[in-house]
Amino acid sequence: MPQTNTTRDKFIAGIEQFLARTVPDPCAPLAEWERRLTGFIEAQYLKYQHATLYTDILKEWRDGTDEPEALIDDSSVEIEDLSQSKDSYRQKWEGYVFNALETDQNAIAEWLQGFFESTQASTKALEKLKAGVADFEKAMEENKEHFNKTTLNWCIWGLLRSDLLTDDKRGVLTSIEQDEDAMSDVMDDLNMRMNTLDRWTWPAEGVAAEQRRQVGSKYRIFHDEDLMDALLLRYVGVKWSVEMSRRLTAFAQAHTWLSPVNTVSDGDRRRRELFLGPGKDHASGVSGQRLKTFEADFFLSQLLRHEAEVDRGYDVDLEEEDEKRGLRTRKSVAELKHSLLQLLNVEVAVGKRLNDEVTVLQSDFQSFGPSIPHSTIVAVLKFFGVSKHWTDFFRRVLAVPIIFKEDDPHAEVRVRQRGTQMSSPLADVCSELMLFGMDFAIWQRTSGLRLYRLHDDFWLWGSEDACVRGWSTIADFAKVMGLDFNAEKSGSIRVSRTITRPLAASLPKGDVRWGFLKLTSTGYFTLDHALVDKHITALIGQLASCKSLFAYIRIWNTYGVKFFTSMLGGERPANCFGAQHIILMQRCFARVHEKVFEDDTTLANKVRKEIKRRFPSFVADVLDSFVFLPTAIGGLGVLNPFITLTQLEGRMIPNPEVIMDTLHQAETTSYHTARSLYEQGQTPGLQQHKYQPSRSGFFPFSEYVRAREQLSHELLKAYKSLLHRPEPNKVQMSGEVKSVLGGTQGLKGPYKLWLLDLYKDELVQNFGGLNIVEMKLLPMGMVKMARKERIKWNV
Repeated sequence: MPQTNTTRDKFIAGIEQFLARTVPDPCAPLAEWERRLTGFIEAQYLKYQHATLYTDILKEWRDGTDEPEALIDDSSVEIEDLSQSKDSYRQKWEGYVFNALETDQNAIAEWLQGFFESTQASTKALEKLKAGVADFEKAMEENKEHFNKTTLNWCIWGLLRSDLLTDDKRGVLTSIEQDEDAMSDVMDDLNMRMNTLDRWTWPAEGVAAEQRRQVGSKYRIFHDEDLMDALLLRYVGVKWSVEMSRRLTAFAQAHTWLSPVNTVSDGDRRRRELFLGPGKDHASGVSGQRLKTFEADFFLSQLLRHEAEVDRGYDVDLEEEDEKRGLRTRKSVAELKHSLLQLLNVEVAVGKRLNDEVTVLQSDFQSFGPSIPHSTIVAVLKFFGVSKHWTDFFRRVLAVPIIFKEDDPHAEVRVRQRGTQMSSPLADVCSELMLFGMDFAIWQRTSGLRLYRLHDDFWLWGSEDACVRGWSTIADFAKVMGLDFNAEKSGSIRVSRTITRPLAASLPKGDVRWGFLKLTSTGYFTLDHALVDKHITALIGQLASCKSLFAYIRIWNTYGVKFFTSMLGGERPANCFGAQHIILMQRCFARVHEKVFEDDTTLANKVRKEIKRRFPSFVADVLDSFVFLPTAIGGLGVLNPFITLTQLEGRMIPNPEVIMDTLHQAETTSYHTARSLYEQGQTPGLQQHKYQPSRSGFFPFSEYVRAREQLSHELLKAYKSLLHRPEPNKVQMSGEVKSVLGGTQGLKGPYKLWLLDLYKDELVQNFGGLNIVEMKLLPMGMVKMARKERIKWNV
């Protein structure tokens, strides 16, 4: 609880003491104590009024249960057709899922062999990979007790954190977790199922499917499978995911794929030591930094590295639950996407300055999840050594008998012929194993370029020639695997200060986009105003359809703030964007406010108006503090995007080009310093060097910077500086604010601290302290439940 009744109790005790000692004293300052007591009573009454209002708001939300269900997904940078209807999406989905596409399994194996068996080293590594898969299968078969309390717990927690379950089934699963007898019964049942896995199949009556709308107007279709099947498949999927992550990583480490690019020969290194002294070059430079980031964040990013691993929570409550349960957390999809955008921005800035050009291409596969041919999946599984026993199991899992919830109960059950289920570890194993072949092929064909990929969304950058070879490899891969490109999300561009010739005709046409941003040939991102306006219109429609104030706030927070922020590159942009990007975001949100709250002028005024309309019995003024402060101290928790941006003012560098200018100056200074020392015979370690100084003099500057990506301290410093994400401006907290923070975890983070500092005077003046309500009067369990439930989007 953020604040106890200590302040109130002390005040009442003070009054009692005053009255006890002043009754016989006619000169006592009764008027002052009367004023203070009146103010105290008024503040307490105002708190109770707000507590009653808060309860009424939750009741209104609880009663509005007839709205369509959808998912919270503020992490996406996908922009889909806003005019796409629910029926048209389902028709398109069914066109893939219920129509088989038989690919040539021999051709797939031959294509993969061309890369994985192209050298003796890769062939040996592949054999080791297959042997490891066989060992894993044997261990799974010999294990007769797969489910114990630990494994069942991480299966339950993983499902609760996924998008698979309905709210009802989430409730059932939570109840099971809290009942030891139920846990024991479930473990026994699941162990029996695992021991007869070769006979497992879907129920003949089919699995219910439901269509959900997500933020950004996306539709997705999910299977609503039986809980026991969901737990079983979660366990099998996680085990395979962790194992394949380990095996494929070992394969990549057997090559230089997961090693820093090294273009410096031993002879060149000795020559540099002669002129600069030993130990003056960096061991791996920017090349090593790239590898570290790639391996940690983007290599096989969909596969799990640990069994009890989940994506990082989107709010404090989830983070606290993860910590209590001992779960390992990894970067969320949103964090990875924003990190990749910043990485791309830095690589463009570096490539433009050092090489005068960099080519960037992006694409993804059309309807990848629903369209993957099952024959392709089986062919890839076989290639990597998965046995018939397990490929047969994968076939049965993929062939889901489906019936839509909204259809007639007697509608025909249709069996899935293509594609994989969403948000499933088994589906991730199938897709990542297939796309791993594409990743490895591109690395070979482009002589070392790494494909940056998040599921089937991928980006490639480097020289134009390398990108042409990479795109050709991707096209070959798509053809043999039975996939198509998404033309709307495919594009390429050359960023250069001087080169104006057209790009190679073979590269994908279209813009390189990221949410609301579009990359220009200058290397900077601009805002697509027309696309922003379309989403503003969609946001207005969603807000207008809300049946409760709580739903209105959640739609605004998720779509109006988190989604728009994500589309603009995230709330913590790196230095590579420069201060102008903060201005771009501020102008975008100003336009959102202007359009959405046109008649009410501000967000706070709109919330006041809604409260007065929906809850006429509440006669007190609706204060800004009540609107914006978090639920941890009794506020509504409406998000204000301008605060986050204000906190970054003065923290971002004005122009990222300055960092690259500083790099050139630093290199020039270092070169001349080393030359001066060399000419004076004072190069560190020169006397002990077994090679004699060159009679032709100090080596030229062009040779000094030739291998800067592997050796340069200065370039690595500039690279990290461009990637650095400045911390928001902090506030100086008073003692009273600190005391509140000490009592709750719900006030973590610079945004909430800024809010508390901004409204502390208003809180003290009206509520007598930093709590808006007496927290014990609020149904906090209902508040948490409401925050976790899926958002209801208007369809």
